[in-house]
Amino acid sequence: MSNHYHTIIIGSGTSAYYCASGLLAAGQKLAIVDGRPFGGTCALRGCQPKKYLVANAEAVASGKHLLGKGLRSAPETDWAALQSLKNEFLDGLSEESQQSWVDKGVTTYRQQARLSGEQEVTLQDGTVLTADRIVLATGSVSRPLAIPGSELAGSSDDFLDLAELPKRIVFIGGGYISFEFAHVAAQAGAEVTILHRSAQVLKGFEPDMVAVIVASSREAGIRIEVDTEPTQIVKEESGLVIETEGGQRFETDFIVSAAGRVPNLSILEGGEGQVDHSGRGVEVNDYYQSVSNPAVYAIGDCASKGPMLATVGDEQGKIAARNILEGNTTVADLSCLATAVFTIPTMGSVGLTEEQAKAAGHDFRVNQGETTGWPSSKRIGEKFGAYKVLVDNQSDLILGAHLVRHNAGEVVNTFALAMAHQIPAKTLANFLWAYPTNTSDLKNMVG
Repeated sequence: MSNHYHTIIIGSGTSAYYCASGLLAAGQKLAIVDGRPFGGTCALRGCQPKKYLVANAEAVASGKHLLGKGLRSAPETDWAALQSLKNEFLDGLSEESQQSWVDKGVTTYRQQARLSGEQEVTLQDGTVLTADRIVLATGSVSRPLAIPGSELAGSSDDFLDLAELPKRIVFIGGGYISFEFAHVAAQAGAEVTILHRSAQVLKGFEPDMVAVIVASSREAGIRIEVDTEPTQIVKEESGLVIETEGGQRFETDFIVSAAGRVPNLSILEGGEGQVDHSGRGVEVNDYYQSVSNPAVYAIGDCASKGPMLATVGDEQGKIAARNILEGNTTVADLSCLATAVFTIPTMGSVGLTEEQAKAAGHDFRVNQGETTGWPSSKRIGEKFGAYKVLVDNQSDLILGAHLVRHNAGEVVNTFALAMAHQIPAKTLANFLWAYPTNTSDLKNMVG
């Protein structure tokens, strides 16, 4: 059997899926290589399993919010049963993913690999594969914690797989991973602390909305310490201890290192592939093609362009396939990219922040307020809720929308769709939404 392919894809996550699907539809001979279980981080170690834990936390929090307001008691998390439910979803998923590619005529290799030439891949068993094109979709890994005792800290993957919930948990890093899992742990009964090295947590999001998330987190019992730089982790009889630059000591039973993620570029060790890369990932042009090796494309978290989001990786996979097949003709438009942070309540965001809109010189108005007085919040006992919508004064188009409330992750998608299709704020305000719903509330946000 020939080991030469039209395209070899390294990685099997969702970005790889969309790239492979496009190439396969065009009749290409493909190989997919992955040293980890097939399916990728989002399906196996991130987005999907995480939402099982988040859904449970939301249910528990909802019950607490309605205590004395229609409920006599709130539910409690059964951590072992929750993990069983999550693992039931994951059971066999990787094997099914790999077999589905085999059924479609794709050759699959479950092995570690390295780029051993500009158009060559060597597997760990010594097998050499060659291809006209190689697509790197190797994803990302947790950023190493560079302090003494770092080996005592776990990762977000370890948190997802905890058989028992520790009594005390400290999250190092103030990004969305820490905040999402902190809310999960707090609602399940753990004593939770977040340590962040600078003054601003959840950087990149609208600061006014972040302030609401911080307030809701503290209300839920989560301790948030900013301007706190860990210097070492030690193991003592009472548990683990994090020591900080300021002389503080935080005792805990479990530590999650969540100071961000970095591109997984082990495939490039040795430099034989002639692929330029940096700490941001594989250096690519606007078509996701390597700037130094035209036979190589990079998509998803391992590429230097675009935020590390599953939806971005999916789009990059589609575009890379098109550019491989048709020549470099297509670039990504991420101007209407919706994101969500699955805290309680959820934070949804799309488009420009107020600071970004000012910097870009837009003439715009800001519609901003709290939602806790609205019926949709009062009927569920929601104590924290807010919105900030930026509207261009000349065109009446939405420049950005930022929400913190129940179902914000769903409603922000409506804003994103309106932005993508240039639907004016007046049209949104007058549209006949199904009522009463969280989406129908947006008429109060754009007027």
